Amino acid sequence: MQYRKKMTALLIAGLVGTSTLIPAGTAWGATGWVAEGTQWKYIDQDGSTHKGWVKTSDGTFYFLDLSTGFMATGWKQINGNWYYFHSNGAMATKWIQDGGKYYYLMDDTGVLVKGWLKIGNDYYYMKGDGSMSAGWREMDGGWYYFKENGKCTIGWGQIGSDWFYFGSDGKMVTGWKQIDNAYYYLNVDTKSVLGRMMTGWLSDGTNKYYMDTSSGKMAHGWLQIDGSYYYFNDSGHMMTGWVQLSGVYYYLDPSTGKMAANTTLTIDGTSYTFGSNGAYQGNASGSPSGSTGGNTPGGSSTGSSNAPGGSTSTPSGSGGPGGSSSDNNNLSGAPGSSSNDTPGGSSSNSSSNGVYQLSPGLTSGPG
Repeated sequence: MQYRKKMTALLIAGLVGTSTLIPAGTAWGATGWVAEGTQWKYIDQDGSTHKGWVKTSDGTFYFLDLSTGFMATGWKQINGNWYYFHSNGAMATKWIQDGGKYYYLMDDTGVLVKGWLKIGNDYYYMKGDGSMSAGWREMDGGWYYFKENGKCTIGWGQIGSDWFYFGSDGKMVTGWKQIDNAYYYLNVDTKSVLGRMMTGWLSDGTNKYYMDTSSGKMAHGWLQIDGSYYYFNDSGHMMTGWVQLSGVYYYLDPSTGKMAANTTLTIDGTSYTFGSNGAYQGNASGSPSGSTGGNTPGGSSTGSSNAPGGSTSTPSGSGGPGGSSSDNNNLSGAPGSSSNDTPGGSSSNSSSNGVYQLSPGLTSGPG
């Protein structure tokens, strides 16, 4: 009864007055709405029950069932397309929520959208039933992540405790990726969390790399890790043996890469003394005496003078995903732990010494 009174009020207000009938060829002119029980019909001027589309003077569309003439409510398939009509019969457009799911109907036609949808600068994906995607979705040969509001993630995205990177096409990136002049490694191992940004030590079987535990950026130059200094060349490779930087010689342990400092070592039968900043304490020329053979000073690397002990000896945070940090060993709140709600599962592929083994053939590194 209340519904009938509401429709009567609309008629009196002129909101359901002059009507345009679609599609083309449908009769013009109508006497108005008539209730039959809890349902409504539209009676034309000749007294017949109207069937098909009706457009009222305020631009609202209604649909009268082609068989019964009753006004449509809820979902209705017409000529192969799906439409949604509110409880008052008005055709819905744009976003609607039904049964806990979101749908989008074209604002000019009311047709239910399926597949990719662009609104402004944001992308959404509407499933086969028209409902909005949320969370992970595998399609078109890649993984996509849609936020709770349905927007496709592009660029960096934190999902659970892990960071991922999505290209401009929305696909999740794996392997080495250069972003804003820094290199990152996104996991390619399907036995672990596929695509997550890796941190800490990595190895491709030949070279070792170190990815900042906060920002994920690949290290290069000098870096202090757990109280010891290491040197990484421009390709991110951890250096070992002798290195010469700006005329100063340093020695990096052949096994661990740790810089020798404040000690005397016997190397290839010859004693060498290193200062607290790691510099070889040799003669005035700075060249270790008596050094012969393949692993000679200066034969490994030349490059930055940013040596330990100087004013720029410790790198500051690089402001990657999740913000910046100057503490290279602080794991608190940093990306790196596994998550079960991401593609590939959550098993670990780290070796017992804490060095993550990269997959052969896919991880030759940025250099």
